[in-house]
Amino acid sequence: MPGSAPNPFPTDALDANRRGELTPLQFARLRGLEGYRRKSALHGAFLLVVAALLIGFFASPSMSVPLRVLVTSGCLAIAAFLVIRFLGGADGLARDLRRPRVQCVEGAIGKKHVPAEHGEGLHFLEVGDRRFSVAPLTYQAAPDAGHVRIYFLPLSRKVVNLERLPGAAVSPDVTVQSVMRTLGTSIGSSDQRTRNEARATLAEMGDAMKAAFGAPAAPLSAPPDAQALASTILGTWSNGMITVTFYADGRASTRMLGVDRAGRWSVESDGRLRADVAGRQLSAEARVDGDRLIIAAEGRALTLMRQASSPTAG
Repeated sequence: MPGSAPNPFPTDALDANRRGELTPLQFARLRGLEGYRRKSALHGAFLLVVAALLIGFFASPSMSVPLRVLVTSGCLAIAAFLVIRFLGGADGLARDLRRPRVQCVEGAIGKKHVPAEHGEGLHFLEVGDRRFSVAPLTYQAAPDAGHVRIYFLPLSRKVVNLERLPGAAVSPDVTVQSVMRTLGTSIGSSDQRTRNEARATLAEMGDAMKAAFGAPAAPLSAPPDAQALASTILGTWSNGMITVTFYADGRASTRMLGVDRAGRWSVESDGRLRADVAGRQLSAEARVDGDRLIIAAEGRALTLMRQASSPTAG
């Protein structure tokens, strides 16, 4: 379709789509697409009629009469079907636009590309048990994994929008073994829904890992008080991916992906925290802000939420 390509997932249309409606701009673009398809179909029908006339009246004498009649009749039948379908408004998109109604389905997303010898091939988005044929631009704009809500027209199954949904919180009991099992399911399952759910779980684990360890750290606003930090840091802290316990006797324990590690911790005279966290020895800026513990080192920040206070024994 000529013209610049619009955003396939316009966020400013989500409110209307959630109500089951199209925005005026979405309707106008879909009407333009429907008109473009109709013109293309009629152009194809015209070429089929021309082909039928050429074969019927000017085919080589070596071509048998039954074959000539069969090919000519086939071309005319396909041309008639295209004319009736698109001029008569029987096309699914044309019927959808007569009474616009947006439906939606939620689930883990999957993407499938069926290559072709010529052209770009076919592109599909999978959500739950549904599969939608989409344009290459829509395919490329869709996330590769995660949970989404997809909006579409019911008769043509034309996708009009998509939004990411928050995933389930990552279980603090996740282990390396469970991650490997999920990875195996995401690759090897023959069931579309199961495979995509596993891939969504892996994507959410990755997001949780980035959130846990990847946030850029800004310098703390004030020099830490060593004595106050040594007192308030006591307890168990977690962000779902990593759980750390600081004991009053200087011991520290860390649990991540089902693996427990023991270490030591202390607060230096300049207020910096020295500790074994996730198997690493670090010297970092640290601050307790209410029920949050922020540990900043090497330009990154680790934020943990308080789970329990002041353990004295392990």
